[in-house]
Amino acid sequence: MVTKIISGGQTGADFAGLKAAKILGINNGGRAPKGYKTEIGQNLDLKIIYGLSEDAADDYSKRTIFNLSVSDTMVIFSSNAKSPSTKLTIKHCELLKKPFLLIDPKSPNSANLFLNFIQKQTTTFSRKITLNVAGNRESKSPDIEEKVISILITALQKT
Repeated sequence: MVTKIISGGQTGADFAGLKAAKILGINNGGRAPKGYKTEIGQNLDLKIIYGLSEDAADDYSKRTIFNLSVSDTMVIFSSNAKSPSTKLTIKHCELLKKPFLLIDPKSPNSANLFLNFIQKQTTTFSRKITLNVAGNRESKSPDIEEKVISILITALQKT
């Protein structure tokens, strides 16, 4: 159901999307801020291993908008829908008319919610989709990377 997973490469949910894609053998990519900047510094694995391109700007919002523009749909893993980056992502999903799911990775039924969303989107698009994965940083939501990898793998193995 998912032909490609993209993200901006930030620690936490973004990076989990890329890791899950690699584990599942799904194409991955996306655009990272200039210098492959993350909250813990430069991460060249985003280029070398995960195939992300580098944005001309180091502003996170620029790569968010680009990644949304080249994806079919978006899943945002966030325990705090009012965080500035979550609000920014939702705003741009709405402006670009991209379907999205905001999901709390701590929710016990998160894998099923995600699976239902993906099934609906592939039906709507009548084809496999490019999924954009975003959400909280690891520093803002400890263990989110591990949780999101588990959710994505659990759900996507059922497709």
